[in-house]
Amino acid sequence: MKLKSLFLALCSAALLTACDKSNDTPTPTPPASADFDGLLFATSVTNPEGASGSCYLQAVPNLNTATYDNSNAIPTGFGTPIIVNGKNVYVLPDYMGQNKAVLTRYKVNKDRKFIPQGELTLPGGAGACNVVQVSNTKAYVAFQNLGKVMVFNPTTMTKTGEIDLNSLAHPDTRVAPATMLERDGLLYVGLSQFDAQWMPNHKMAELALIDTKTDKFVKHIKDEKHELSFATRPIDPYSMFMDEAGDIYVNCIGSFGLKPGFKGGILRIRKGQTDFDPDYVIDLSATTVEGLPTGADFLSAVYYGGNGKLYAYVNSYKLDPAGMSNPYGAKSSAPAIIDLKARTIRRIMDLPISNPHAVAVYAYKGKVIFGSANEKASGFYVYDPATGKSAGPVITVKGNPYAIVKY
Repeated sequence: MKLKSLFLALCSAALLTACDKSNDTPTPTPPASADFDGLLFATSVTNPEGASGSCYLQAVPNLNTATYDNSNAIPTGFGTPIIVNGKNVYVLPDYMGQNKAVLTRYKVNKDRKFIPQGELTLPGGAGACNVVQVSNTKAYVAFQNLGKVMVFNPTTMTKTGEIDLNSLAHPDTRVAPATMLERDGLLYVGLSQFDAQWMPNHKMAELALIDTKTDKFVKHIKDEKHELSFATRPIDPYSMFMDEAGDIYVNCIGSFGLKPGFKGGILRIRKGQTDFDPDYVIDLSATTVEGLPTGADFLSAVYYGGNGKLYAYVNSYKLDPAGMSNPYGAKSSAPAIIDLKARTIRRIMDLPISNPHAVAVYAYKGKVIFGSANEKASGFYVYDPATGKSAGPVITVKGNPYAIVKY
């Protein structure tokens, strides 16, 4: 399999064989008068080749046991995340450019219907992958394929500027902005550096820092000491996050475990600093995963749940005989807990192994939600950190559950 096709498949959020089970339970219809206070979730249904398909987004009131099909959903861009800021819901176009190149902002009304609030026209084939809103009048969208970040007004959905980061490319790679995060007036932009095979050539993690007042480039930072690469996963908006102390953590995906020697793991930027912490790393190649003797290739998805605990899907191709030959169809992702202070990783043993792209992770009302497409079901499971117990699927879906977020 060509590495370019494989990379695109892995960057697409949910490239799985669709779950075709018929619904035994009618889709619940929420009361029309109910105020919305619930969840948005997204599923994908792939075409036979597994590298394209359809994605759907819908609103549900809670995590009560239910079965949902896609009849009440709206279509979204295949292989892209769902971004929520306050009451703004941003839907990106298809990551591989197969549909209209627009970014749409929605709001959800009391009947849980998606009401369009405006569209922003994007360049065709831009590879838009992440949105960060910093105020009512300023937001940013990252373009993987253009090496640029567009500045726009989220209220009027109009372009107001552009930041070109192509000067940060290495001579043998092209630069690709990925997940972004704002802290203290600076926009931290994860940078992928692709060679002709869409793989890293340099054992370093890189970020660009942008002043959010002026939209001017401030700094290019690198971590070469720990030899991790690909800072952030482009379609995982939580792959760069802050803890309660204001420290930034960066999930580096290495080479998706496909290029020997290019490692994944986690780096940190301390509060008050704008460079990587030279004394902090979780190097997956050197970290034992309790309950997972096969070790970890990379972290498919992460979500910070507070108190130093990061919830994640740990990918290990060795879990499936077809892991390397069919990495986006193999059952190779295990739910896990990462202790950021102790720098330890522990598999959650009573949750099932999933495909690497049905890997939704989200903390909600004291519980942690894991989306999974496994041997028995496709849906959302719940883990209780207080008891260490899991249940599910509490919600069963048609397709592959790749994202869930509170609205």
